[in-house]
Amino acid sequence: MKNSKNEWCKDYDACPLEDFLINIDGYASSRSKLPWMTYEDWSFKAALASASDVIVSGGKPIALSYSVGATDENVLKSVSLGIGKASEYLKSIVLKGDSNKSINDSWIDVVFIGKMENKKYVKRSGAKKGDYLIQIGYLGYGSLAQKLLENKININEIDKNILNKTITPDFQINAYIPIYKYATSSSDNSDGWMSTLYNISESSRVKILLDSIEIDPLLNNYIHEEEALYSWEDYNFAATVSEENLDYFLEECSNLNIRCFVVGKIDEGYGVYYNNKKVNNFGWLW
Repeated sequence: MKNSKNEWCKDYDACPLEDFLINIDGYASSRSKLPWMTYEDWSFKAALASASDVIVSGGKPIALSYSVGATDENVLKSVSLGIGKASEYLKSIVLKGDSNKSINDSWIDVVFIGKMENKKYVKRSGAKKGDYLIQIGYLGYGSLAQKLLENKININEIDKNILNKTITPDFQINAYIPIYKYATSSSDNSDGWMSTLYNISESSRVKILLDSIEIDPLLNNYIHEEEALYSWEDYNFAATVSEENLDYFLEECSNLNIRCFVVGKIDEGYGVYYNNKKVNNFGWLW
């Protein structure tokens, strides 16, 4: 699909249309609902996922619509509750909902609409040599979920507050403000941190030199840095910022209580390097 400027949207996390940014995400429960999630949790996170693309593109989330295929009425009710909870959390209205009967597997599609300021938005392309790489929000929740799925960690040993992070991650709603004001490129972390960084590397045709990884301190006993490289569905953000705007970006983060970390730099070339070693592009598989 093409946007209003007749450009392909492949380099966008969310597509611009007039004064708005629009995104859609869809999920089958058999491939996305974690075993410890309720259907309310599942639909809540699906809404966050769709809003994430809008925010990282520089848009303020304002409204959503959704369509759900439910296997029974209880699932439908739970999904509706999750969407309502997400709309409150994101301070966005629900425009319309659509319900369908699904035979074997429940599914959901969520469209999110964001408002642009002065029609300013950010794509995955735009990073240049000398820019700084910013990690917005913590990493590690997807890696924790992966370990739980693979029975590498006993779920009964995990504090409930930590487990809930796999449902409601370190979501930085107001990050759209420093992003639209100062970022040269950006992408959200849905399929994995390396996949996110490669989105920028490939679209901007640059090399990313990653120096550090910021993991939620609550996860220090469970997740190592190398594991967090591929952590998925954390819905944190990667942004690049020019040297001249770096202090302004970080000051905006501080004023808005947004967790922002300088974790690397942009150079000429291609690929992502962590501690001077190239890291493969690898994302969410299960």
